[in-house]
Amino acid sequence: MPCELVSPDMSTVRFLTTNQIASLLGVSERTVANWIDKGHIDAHRTPGRHRRVSPDELVSFLNQCGMPVPKELQSTIRILIVEDDVQVSRVLQRQLNPEESGYEVTCMEDGLSALMHIGHSKPHVVLLDILMPGMDGLEVCRKIRSNPDLADVQVIFVTGYADIDPETIRRDTGAVDVLLKPIKANELNDAVEKALSARAPHTL
Repeated sequence: MPCELVSPDMSTVRFLTTNQIASLLGVSERTVANWIDKGHIDAHRTPGRHRRVSPDELVSFLNQCGMPVPKELQSTIRILIVEDDVQVSRVLQRQLNPEESGYEVTCMEDGLSALMHIGHSKPHVVLLDILMPGMDGLEVCRKIRSNPDLADVQVIFVTGYADIDPETIRRDTGAVDVLLKPIKANELNDAVEKALSARAPHTL
């Protein structure tokens, strides 16, 4: 089973109080309030004038300052494999080694179901076969890229067609990489790391 890095309580919190932030970071509540008042952390005020900060904003601030992110604020990396060949999906999942990497890996067999899943769960990376029954991978990728809410979903194409032009596909679809089957484990994991590094720091 993948490692779960987000505590159940913290994963459902939409906004943090200055007291919660102080406890997470081991600093005083006054220090947190000063960071907010000086504009270092974006926050909003409740009707009672209490400061509230989104977890994403706090993580962004910590990353910018080079400060460690508490494990309660870290999220499991979600990877979706969209591949109509079940055997290929199993190979890719095994190469990602979720037991060791901590990745949360989900497999789906068609583009339409994948799009519904992506809209709901917003995986960090999608490994997408190009040729599939129904909606092909190219169309799935274009729909992902056309949705502003999915801007941080990174797509890696996996295909058995050696005569394609990877650069053209990346340019036309916005995919971060194109991998040719059969894919080596180190090649796959390097591509995933590249895709993750293309995301905004606070979205990891």
